[in-house]
Amino acid sequence: RIRGYVAPTTTGSYTFYLAADDDAELWLSTTANPANKVLIASVSGWTNYLQYSKYASQTSAAISLTAGNYYYIEALHK
Repeated sequence: RIRGYVAPTTTGSYTFYLAADDDAELWLSTTANPANKVLIASVSGWTNYLQYSKYASQTSAAISLTAGNYYYIEALHK
């Protein structure tokens, strides 16, 4: 499990990608509060190193983030 915060320097739409060997999940909160996290990307099997197109679920939808705000992020590698 890796936990932390993302603080973008530019306001805009961001897309997140996930690759893992084997199952993994990527969670992002709409705020700095971990209680607001939602699953934005996942891998239900394995991928090669830097392979981001094996599963559609590896790519998040575009997410609007505001510059200077902190967003809780968590990667769970199973």
